[in-house]
Amino acid sequence: MHDETMASGVYLPEIGAAAERPVVNSRTLQFHGNAEDYFRIWIVNVALSLVTLGIYSAWATVRTRRYMYANTCLGGSPFDYLARPLPILKGRLLTALIFGIYALGGQFFKPAQFAAALLIAAFMPWMIVKSLMFRARYSSWRGLRFYFTDDYAGAYKWYLGVYFLMGIPLVAMGASSLTGHPIFGALLCVIGMIALYPWIKGNQQQWMVENHHFGGKSFKFNGDMGSYYSIYGLAALVALAWFMPTTGLFGALSPLLKGQINAHTKLPPISFVLAVYACMVPLYLGVWTFVHTRMTNMLYNQSQLGTYRFRSTLAYWPMLGIYLTNGLAVLCTIGLAMPWARIRMARYRAAHLEVIGGGDLSDFVRDAFSHGDIGATATELDSLLGIDIGL
Repeated sequence: MHDETMASGVYLPEIGAAAERPVVNSRTLQFHGNAEDYFRIWIVNVALSLVTLGIYSAWATVRTRRYMYANTCLGGSPFDYLARPLPILKGRLLTALIFGIYALGGQFFKPAQFAAALLIAAFMPWMIVKSLMFRARYSSWRGLRFYFTDDYAGAYKWYLGVYFLMGIPLVAMGASSLTGHPIFGALLCVIGMIALYPWIKGNQQQWMVENHHFGGKSFKFNGDMGSYYSIYGLAALVALAWFMPTTGLFGALSPLLKGQINAHTKLPPISFVLAVYACMVPLYLGVWTFVHTRMTNMLYNQSQLGTYRFRSTLAYWPMLGIYLTNGLAVLCTIGLAMPWARIRMARYRAAHLEVIGGGDLSDFVRDAFSHGDIGATATELDSLLGIDIGL
C-alpha cells in the first residue's frame, strides 16, 4: 500500500513497510559423468589392481573419486578431490593387518582373535574421525576445502560408549531367563533395543554433521529424534511386507531344497545355499533400501550451512528399482556393468539433492577470505591427518 500526496500525485512507500525479502533459489546438483568414460577408468583400475595384488587399489580409488567429483556440479562449479594415493594405501594396510589378525586368530589362536576384536572396537571411533577428516579435507568446491573437527571424545561417546547402554536390555533378558520368565525377558530386550537404537543413530548423524565446516561456516543439524523412531517403525512394517512373499517363495522351493540335502554330508550343497540366498536377498534389499533412503533424506533435510539448507528427495521405489536392475546387470555381465550401474546411481542421487537459499553461493568464498580461512587451500598436512580408512 502507498500514500498518495495530493500535490504531486507521486506514490511514496509506506513508512514501516516490510523490507524486501531475498529471493530464495533452489539449486540442484548435476552429474555429467557417463558410463563410457568411466568404464575406461574402471577397467584399467581393475586390471592394475589385480596385477599388483591390490596395491594399486589406492591409486584406483583416487582416480575414481576424482572423476566422480569433477563431474558433480553445484551452481555450475564442479567439486574436486585432492587426495594422494599413499595415505589411502597406508590406511588400507593398517585395516588389512587388524582384520587379518582377527581372521587368522579365529583359525589358529582364539585369544589373538579376541584381542583383535577388542582392538577394532577400541580404535573404531578414532578411525572414523580420521577417515572423516581425510575425506573432508581433500574435498573442495570453488577452491575451498571442507573441514572436519577432530572431536575424538564425541566419536568415542556416540560410536562406542552408547553401545554399552544396549547391554542393559541384554542383562535384563538374562536375569529374567534365570528367574524363569524368558518370554518377559525377551520382550524387555526388544523394547530396550527399539528405544535405544534410533536414538543412537540420530545422535550419530548429528555429531557427524555438526563437526563439518565449509567456507568459514559450520554445518548445523536441526535434528528431530522422533523422526528416527518413525523410520525404524515403518522399516519394521516394510520387513513384514517383504517377509510374506519371502515365506511363500521358501514354501514353493522347499520340496526342491529338501531333495538336495544329503543326511550323510555335514555341509549343504552349493545349490542349496544359493537358493536360500536368492530367497533372502529381496527381503534384505527391500528393508535396507527403505532405511538407507529415509536416513539419507533425514541427514540432508535436517542439515543447514549458514543461510542455506538442503533438500533430499530420494524415493523408495525408484531406489529399489535401480538397486535391483543394477544388481541383475552386474550379475549377468560378470561385473562388466559395474561402471554403468555406478554412473546411473550417481546421476539419480545428484538429481534429487538441492541446495536452497537466498544467496548466490559466492558468499562462501567471500566469507572464507574475510575470516582468513584460506590456509586450508594452501597447506598440506598429510603427516597430521594421516590416513583414509575408507569408512
